[in-house]
Amino acid sequence: MVIFANVSLRAIIHRGLFLLCLMPCPAFGQSTVSGIIRDSRSGDPMPFATVYVNGTTKGTITDNDGRFELNNVQFPSTIVFSFVGYKTQVLDLTRNPGTLQIKLSTNDGLPEVVITDYSNRQMYLDYFKTMFLGDDRWGRHAIIRNEDVIMFHNYGTVGNGTMFKAWAGEPIIIDLPLLGYELYVDLIDFTVQRTGGKSVCDILGYFFYKPDSTLKKFQTAKVEKNRRAAYYNSNLHFLRSMYSNRLAENGYILSMADTGTVVIEGITEFFPIDISQYSERTENGEMQIHSLSDKRLKILYYHKLDGTPLDLTRHKPAFHIFSESGIHLLKDTCTFLQNGTITDNSIRFSGDISEKRIGASLPEDWGFY
Repeated sequence: MVIFANVSLRAIIHRGLFLLCLMPCPAFGQSTVSGIIRDSRSGDPMPFATVYVNGTTKGTITDNDGRFELNNVQFPSTIVFSFVGYKTQVLDLTRNPGTLQIKLSTNDGLPEVVITDYSNRQMYLDYFKTMFLGDDRWGRHAIIRNEDVIMFHNYGTVGNGTMFKAWAGEPIIIDLPLLGYELYVDLIDFTVQRTGGKSVCDILGYFFYKPDSTLKKFQTAKVEKNRRAAYYNSNLHFLRSMYSNRLAENGYILSMADTGTVVIEGITEFFPIDISQYSERTENGEMQIHSLSDKRLKILYYHKLDGTPLDLTRHKPAFHIFSESGIHLLKDTCTFLQNGTITDNSIRFSGDISEKRIGASLPEDWGFY
């Protein structure tokens, strides 16, 4: 559902299909990024502007002199500069740039609000929540605190028209209570198109996860348990497992969608492919999958009753519980990073993995690889 393309978050969702890329952030170098933000017209410093590393928990606000400092930034990274009423500015950094001089300009060109029937706003909002946050327990518990900043344009009946659009003039604030985050989304564009009976969604925006600092010790333990539950059998979990060559240890079998299974005495047997034959790490630490262009692979995730992975290096998969997903490689060479984020918009998920939407999302600097 989510694609980070260049400096932005883009998502392509088909009904049952989910494409996730976070851009960028491998752990090659860490440094402090600092600078000052000014109004582009007056040149005055801008206090209380928001600065964050896209898709992470790393963020801050400027002081009274418009100055900011972000510590422990990994490169490459995408840095986002945001202030209500001003155009969001984004920088892709591959190394420490020195002291940044950022000038923000007022947002005089907000999209025209074209809603033909304001009485249907709640219907539009409900549809947006379903497609954006998800319809699982994670999405249903997520709360948008400032719904009024979201604007809609629907062509036809909601959910059935040829196109449905949403955008926001200021960051959308979303509570993710099960995961212990306050999520800020600079939503530039959200589009759902129906083609061939399928809903295709495109999201353009920037994400910042702010951990809930008010949690008590017993709440922290519960939240961490929830984060693990959301993480297991997610796109991050799968890609991180592939990067570390621990697919089997983390419960995964990967096979060709059409030729990787056979039924023997009523039991479906899966014949895995050795993904190491099609993948390699580059000198800068990226993982590349090649020679599987336009191939559809089947992902089987074997797990215990609580959803934690079954170690397939110690247990045979027969008679154990599994969930089924798919992965579609759109290019001859697909690239992702150690933290599980995709850099080139070329990997699409379907099935169970794709059902986890923004309500179940985790920052790319969370967890273990």
